[in-house]
Amino acid sequence: MGEVVMAKKRVRTAAEVAGARRDWRKTALMAVAFLLVGMALLGGSLAYRWHVSAEADRLGGVGVPVTAYITDRAGGGGRGSGIDRIEVHYLYDGAQYDAWIPCAGVTGCHSTPEREMTVLVDPADPQRFLAENGHTDGSLSFLMSWTMIPFSLLMIIVGAALLIVVIKTKADRR
Repeated sequence: MGEVVMAKKRVRTAAEVAGARRDWRKTALMAVAFLLVGMALLGGSLAYRWHVSAEADRLGGVGVPVTAYITDRAGGGGRGSGIDRIEVHYLYDGAQYDAWIPCAGVTGCHSTPEREMTVLVDPADPQRFLAENGHTDGSLSFLMSWTMIPFSLLMIIVGAALLIVVIKTKADRR
């Protein structure tokens, strides 16, 4: 007659259990780190964009028009060359100020910009300005890059997926 063979359940040692526990904890910590960094970058990017936009609106109302001179152009020469940017210099109330700002819109400059442009300078803080191309002195931050939003969303998705795997694996063990 046929024999019934029952599979033996393998008993794990205490060291194996402790090692497995450490592994899922490391994965859970990595998942939480991805989530937190992704949320911080997304929130920071959106908040900084809002701040720069509000600053541009404010300077549009209170700024004093001054002629600025474009003295240099950098970046935008191809893939990996960085943001297409220009250096502007202007005089206000006897002092000289300068800053790098993005050259134009999202696609950068399509030609060399004119040598002069008008900037609206904040009379209370002359280092703050709004250029006629719509950029402020704070527009060159890495948080203003449009790639930051999908990158941060990707980090959030990876962190959430890892956390779901850890939770599901831990629930299946019970």
